[in-house]
Amino acid sequence: MEQPHQVPESDEIDLIPLLQKIWKGRKTTIKIFVVFMILGVIIALNKNNLYTATSSFIPKGESRGSIGGSLGSLASLAGINLGGMSSDNSGIPPTLYPMLVQSNSFIESLLMVKVPQGGDLVELQDYLNDSTDTPDILGTFKKYTIGLPGLIKKSFFGKKDELAVSSVSVGIKKLTLKEESIYKSVKELIALNVDKKEGFITLTVVSDNPEVSAIIALNAQLLLQKEVINFKIKNAQELLTFTESLYAQKKAVYEGLQDELATFRDQHQNISSGIFQNKFRRLEDELSIANAVNQELAKQVEQARIQVSRDTPIFTIIDPVAIPNKRSSPNRTRIVFGFMFFGFVVGVGFVLVKDFLADLIKQVLEGSKTV
Repeated sequence: MEQPHQVPESDEIDLIPLLQKIWKGRKTTIKIFVVFMILGVIIALNKNNLYTATSSFIPKGESRGSIGGSLGSLASLAGINLGGMSSDNSGIPPTLYPMLVQSNSFIESLLMVKVPQGGDLVELQDYLNDSTDTPDILGTFKKYTIGLPGLIKKSFFGKKDELAVSSVSVGIKKLTLKEESIYKSVKELIALNVDKKEGFITLTVVSDNPEVSAIIALNAQLLLQKEVINFKIKNAQELLTFTESLYAQKKAVYEGLQDELATFRDQHQNISSGIFQNKFRRLEDELSIANAVNQELAKQVEQARIQVSRDTPIFTIIDPVAIPNKRSSPNRTRIVFGFMFFGFVVGVGFVLVKDFLADLIKQVLEGSKTV
């Protein structure tokens, strides 16, 4: 007897029941969709406009040899070993510029920059203080929801942390919690990108005021260039200072010998003894040696000054800082559409799983009653 033909079970998902289920729960989906859309509009409108000021430049410097080698011939005369004083043209590598910009010393200098506020010029530190005191709906909501555990921890352990910091040795700068917050805000404003392949550096500053962002970007660029230049010419500048000091000393000795020789000659004009001649020649020899040292040091001073100029890096500005006219963020349209899409997905997902969740909760409750 023939067995009835068995239709194999299909693993495919039948979309028709799912679509019917979604259609039946369309009101719930629309409600969730509208709630997320309104939430997206509120968040988008609450976000402040941000403006980005940029500057691109290339640091250039020439590689030089020893700047102290030519002074080696004077070591025996000056009584100082200059063999180790040479310029290896070492400086801050461009890859470390981002770390320099984020350092506390750099931020401390930047906080003294004057920026406009309410028709007056105030320091950046005061400007940021006033900005942090401005109420923010979204920020307050985050503070007392997501950030609530941190607030609780701070209320219980904040005093202990302050006591630990206050025990730091004298001479180490101590930042208050307010200063730490301001330093962090400035670090978040500034970003530095180094293109290793092309060799140029891009500095960006993001602020809620276009003029303030441009001022911070320009001053950050100038401060960075100053720090790099000071670090780069440090060896040459130290050698210049030493050479100028040594030259001043030897020049005083030379002028003193000149006066001594002239005085000795005036006092012994009518004397022609051998002792007088020997003393006179010794004074002339000392004066001749002092003159040679003096002239050589004068040359070395000029060479050291030239070396300082050579070691000073040149920054070629590719894209100067300009006050931005258009905001860089937020993209409110994208935020709203993102929330709308997320609301639609959440609404559809809720409609599909609500029956399953209801059955699961019912089973759990019935099981707890039987126990």
